[in-house]
Parts: sequence; structure tokens; C-alpha cells
Amino acid sequence: MQTEVLNVTGMTSEDCTDAVMRAIKTIDGVGTVSVSYPQSRAIVQFDEDVTATQELTAAVEKAGFGVRKISFDEKESCGGCCGKCGG
Repeated sequence: MQTEVLNVTGMTSEDCTDAVMRAIKTIDGVGTVSVSYPQSRAIVQFDEDVTATQELTAAVEKAGFGVRKISFDEKESCGGCCGKCGG
């Protein structure tokens, strides 16, 4: 499983988190999804043999939001608990 942190733009309320989560969960190979409105982030674990970051991004954009991938190499904490970002 691979983990990607996506900066989701255009979310205006907690209701948007549900829309983003539903869009991502429709993709084959997606495991867990955590979406945070206050942080404007989606943390997605997925099987890289089945899907790719581009498909995640396309699904979120189709739902009406923007996406910017955040690298785990960035110094800020992703807010997750996988331990990869040091947060």
C-alpha cells in the first residue's frame, strides 16, 4: 500500500469532506481515506498496482475540488499517524 497526502482546495464546509471521501472511495484499489476540512487535506492509502495518484486527483477534481499533492518530504506534519512525515 502507498500513502498520498493531497491538499484539497475548494472545500467550504464539513459537508465537502464527505463529497471528497465518496469520490476517492469509488476508485478500485483505495484502502483507507481520511479527509480533513480544517487542514484541507485527504490522506489516502491505496494499492499502487491497481491505481495511481493521477486517478485520485481526477476523481476529486470531477467532484468539483482542486488537488495539490503534498510530498512526505515537506517539513510540515500531515496530521496523520503513519509516521512517515515525522508529524
